[in-house]
Amino acid sequence: MGGFFRWSGLVVFGTVVIAVSLYTVSRLMPIPAEDAEALALIEAPRPMEGRNGFAALWSLRHDVPVAEAERLLVLEVERFRSRPILIGAGAEPSHASALDAYPRIDAEAGSDVLCSGRETQCLRHVRDRMDALVPAVAMRKALAARVAALDDYEYFRSPFPARPDTPLPAYNPLFQTQTLHAYAFARGDREEGLRGVCRNASIARKLVASGDMLVGGVMGTALMDTSTRLFVDMLAELPADHPLPEECAAAFDADDAMLAGICPSMLGEGHYVLEGFRAMNVDEQPWHRRFMADIFLDQRKTMARGARRHAWFCGARADALIRADTPLSRQAPVSGGWTFSCLANATGCILDNIAAPSLAGYAERFQDAEARLRTVSAWRALRGQRDDARPLEERLGEWQRAHPGGRRMRIGTHGGGLEIDLFNDSQGRGFALPPPVDRADLRAP
Repeated sequence: MGGFFRWSGLVVFGTVVIAVSLYTVSRLMPIPAEDAEALALIEAPRPMEGRNGFAALWSLRHDVPVAEAERLLVLEVERFRSRPILIGAGAEPSHASALDAYPRIDAEAGSDVLCSGRETQCLRHVRDRMDALVPAVAMRKALAARVAALDDYEYFRSPFPARPDTPLPAYNPLFQTQTLHAYAFARGDREEGLRGVCRNASIARKLVASGDMLVGGVMGTALMDTSTRLFVDMLAELPADHPLPEECAAAFDADDAMLAGICPSMLGEGHYVLEGFRAMNVDEQPWHRRFMADIFLDQRKTMARGARRHAWFCGARADALIRADTPLSRQAPVSGGWTFSCLANATGCILDNIAAPSLAGYAERFQDAEARLRTVSAWRALRGQRDDARPLEERLGEWQRAHPGGRRMRIGTHGGGLEIDLFNDSQGRGFALPPPVDRADLRAP
């Protein structure tokens, strides 16, 4: 009997020695070079030139001078830094903002008659509701002026620390102004309507290029998409040679600006996620609880694993897929899986694998936004070929050969307009434009 217990003890002891040895080796393993490079890229400073308009965006819904909003934002950021993280079911409501002392200018009244963010024919929607829109438009003039002033800035980046409870600006007022621009055009002030929609497109470009959290870039693509549709609806009612306002000179050019926003937006989101993870793990619990939690959590390695997913969108493989107009998320790294280093970082690997699908589909929004702009460029070019009697399909093929790359366009089966397929089908599987015909020709005897 004594031999049995002696043998069992040796087995248990040997198992413990092996487990500890494996854990120690796993814990001492260095961060893989690819992950370390990704983490360095995420953590590297990303300065931008010009004026940061975040204070103006943050205070957009309130009747407060921008200079005062900038002062309040500094105080708000400091107050936010000093308070504990609010997250989870038991979290207390967030503290009131200093902006609450100022009246709101984004009135709720009349919002039911505005074009929604999913409205594909805002100009027609407005024409059907001209009388009902009169009060709704009047009470939003101050809001429209504040949105227009956003175009005076070069970028929009939040100074708030990256945490799960980080305050976000309200983007909805940007989309409300689309109705106001359509209304101005419909009532006969075409220049004001065109200037407004082109200014919104310029603001959308800056949101995309800012490289802040991913939500800012995605909102930029959404604003560009709604602006693109409204711009085409306006142009379709004008002669092809109608002079456009200065604001429209390059607002809707297909210049790869939407594609160029993928990398900085993903880096910005990666920075937000990693800093939030770091903030969540600044633990004030007793040492013994921290010790037990840290046994199976290596914060640095976990951050590096997550950084690789975000940094991938800035690498050579992603660049090749973008140039080939291939959906990025289909080949992007979904998760880090399970490796030997997870033995000593099991909690970190679990958290990383849970968070992995969060980027799926977002890069395609940027790709689709650029594809829409490219389609508009072709539509405008074909529309200007008034003296070319060749079939539209032949002329479209010629344009695409002269402008290689990008989404393949086709002639629609109904009405002869231009169509493309979309990668992100949350708002439909395709994007269609009316026939590229000059209305002046249709009116000619």
